[in-house]
Amino acid sequence: MDVQQLEMFVAVAEEGSIHGGARRLLIAQPAVSKALRKLERQLGTELLIRSPQGIGLTVAGEVLLTQAKEILERLGRTVEIVRKAGEPGRELVIGLIAGAVAAAELTKAIIRQYRVDRPDVSLTLRELNFPNQFTAISDGLVDVALVRPPCPTPDVALTSLFDEPIVLCCREDHALADKDRLEIADIVDEPMLDMPDAPVPWTDFWLLVNERHGRPPTEQSVRTLSEIGLAVACSPRTVTPLVSSAWRLGLDPSSLRTVPLRDGPRSIAAVATARGDYRDEVCDFVATAVRITREQITNIPDAHLLA
Repeated sequence: MDVQQLEMFVAVAEEGSIHGGARRLLIAQPAVSKALRKLERQLGTELLIRSPQGIGLTVAGEVLLTQAKEILERLGRTVEIVRKAGEPGRELVIGLIAGAVAAAELTKAIIRQYRVDRPDVSLTLRELNFPNQFTAISDGLVDVALVRPPCPTPDVALTSLFDEPIVLCCREDHALADKDRLEIADIVDEPMLDMPDAPVPWTDFWLLVNERHGRPPTEQSVRTLSEIGLAVACSPRTVTPLVSSAWRLGLDPSSLRTVPLRDGPRSIAAVATARGDYRDEVCDFVATAVRITREQITNIPDAHLLA
C-alpha cells in the first residue's frame, strides 16, 4: 500500500465513480481501476461496491477512507514541517489566544525568556480568537500557541501549564453584581454569550453546559475577548463566565463587575503544537513555557501549577 493508491482510493470514494476519481487526479481510468484492485488484494478484503450506478464503499472501505484521509493530511503537514526546518534562518510564529491574556501574567515573561534562550530564532506574534486558536496550529498558520483548552482537534498536542478560577462577569447594575460569590445554580436562567464559530466542546465549557445540564439562553455572539467586554457592557441582562486573569488584564472594569463562581470549573492554560512537530525551536518554546510557569506561578492569583 502506497501513497498514490491511497490518493486514488480517496478520490474515487469522494467522487462516487472510478471515472470521476481518474478525472480529478488526471490519471487514465484503467490505471486507477488496476491500482484499486491491487490495493484490495494487498489488504485481503473488498473496499468498493461496484455497480452501474457508481461506486459505494464496504464497511472496510469506510474504515480505510477515514484512515487514508488522516494519513494524507498528516503527510502534508510533515512535508511542511520538514520544509520549514530546512529553511535558512529560523522563524517561529507564536499564536496567543486573546493576546496578552493567553497565559495570564506569564505571557510576556514566557516570550521574553524565549528570546533570551533562542536569540537565533526570529519571532512573529499572532493574536488568535475563539474559533481559530486550535485550527491555526493544524492549518500551519502558527507554529506554537498559548491556548485555553478544551481542544477537540486530534492533530494538536497540548502541554498544560496551570489552571485558574473562573468568575462571572456582568454589568455593574446587574442584580448579581453585588453578590460576594455565586454558585452555578444561581445563574441557570441567566442569558449568556454564544460562540457559534468556536469548537462545540470549547463553547460548551464556557456556557457551563455540563454543570447546568443544558445550554443556557444566549443573546449575542462573540469571537474575541474585547467583543465579550463590549457585549456585556451594552446589555443589562447578559452575563458570562470569564477566566479571572482576563478580568485583570484584558477588560475595562469601569462598567463591569465580576463575582467568584464557587463551584465553577477551572480554566487551563496550555501550549499547543502540531502533533509530531519536533523541531528544536518548537520544543524549546514548550520547555521555556514550562520552566517560566514553574518559576513564576505565584505571580498568578489563585493559580495551580500543572506544568
